Amino acid sequence: MTDSLNVCVGIDAGSSESKLAYADNLSTRIIAVLDGLDLNAIREEAEAFFDEPVFACVAAVPENFTRAQRDDLRIRAGSSGFGKIEIIPEHEAVILGLGGSGRTLVYDLGASACRMFMLDGAELIESVTVGDVCGREFDRKLSEYLAERFRIEAVDVNDVRRIKHALSEENYAVWRETRILRDELERLLHFPVKRTGRILSRLERVHNPDRIILTGGSIKVPCVWKVLTGSVSVKPEYRGNIIAEGAASRAMTLQNGSREARKADNSAKIRELRAAIISIEELLTRRQKDRVYAIFRQAEGINDSTVLAMMENLIREIKNA
Repeated sequence: MTDSLNVCVGIDAGSSESKLAYADNLSTRIIAVLDGLDLNAIREEAEAFFDEPVFACVAAVPENFTRAQRDDLRIRAGSSGFGKIEIIPEHEAVILGLGGSGRTLVYDLGASACRMFMLDGAELIESVTVGDVCGREFDRKLSEYLAERFRIEAVDVNDVRRIKHALSEENYAVWRETRILRDELERLLHFPVKRTGRILSRLERVHNPDRIILTGGSIKVPCVWKVLTGSVSVKPEYRGNIIAEGAASRAMTLQNGSREARKADNSAKIRELRAAIISIEELLTRRQKDRVYAIFRQAEGINDSTVLAMMENLIREIKNA
């Protein structure tokens, strides 16, 4: 791949689902939400959206992503067709998504951990990670409960997630021709979530944030929202796409920077071509001179790499004639 980026997309690289986003100067759009982190599928979704090749991405990853995991992500990105990938931590994506202003307390309840961090503008003040309160643990607790209730050895993970998602929307879900009540799920999750709510409350008292943002897939479970909003005095706002939005904002910056660099390179090339034309002007017939200057005026007008290449080839042909 060249250093040029025609399109660069942002990815919230979650462990259970990934959000693909694109930003321009007006807004950020979520292009797709996919299960897991399938970079082939992500690139294909992006190319279907733009109807052109996509070679670059910015991936926002959890703070506890190890060096080995980052290296693995870069290798997977390369083998999936991304010639360039920039990896940023989730809190940095949140800062970008918020525009880096104000004092913000963020509670991110993801698939692999619960993360809370306090931001003062673009500065990370404090962060706390609770590894045993997360989407996977919620799935495990619900799976064990259902296995015990129905006296079976194990419950398929897809069934567990389907039931959990259904109970986020309705008061009950039907499984094995039996109603599973939302209250049953809430009893399983209340105390673990309450523990993180106490940490959130402490962070609010210590840092006095202007706003509190809740994000992460498991925030949608009603009892989670209820417990957390009851733990703080500032009314929280839900920003489920904030990490993807921040990654897309960074992608837009890279894309615009690449375009500016390409424009500057092309301007330098135009100056070189002007000097080359002057050096061969005496060798040109009237028809050749008209052709050369017509293409040169086109190159100056649109500053396009293709036209510049055409101009270079023409001058080379004339010199070699």
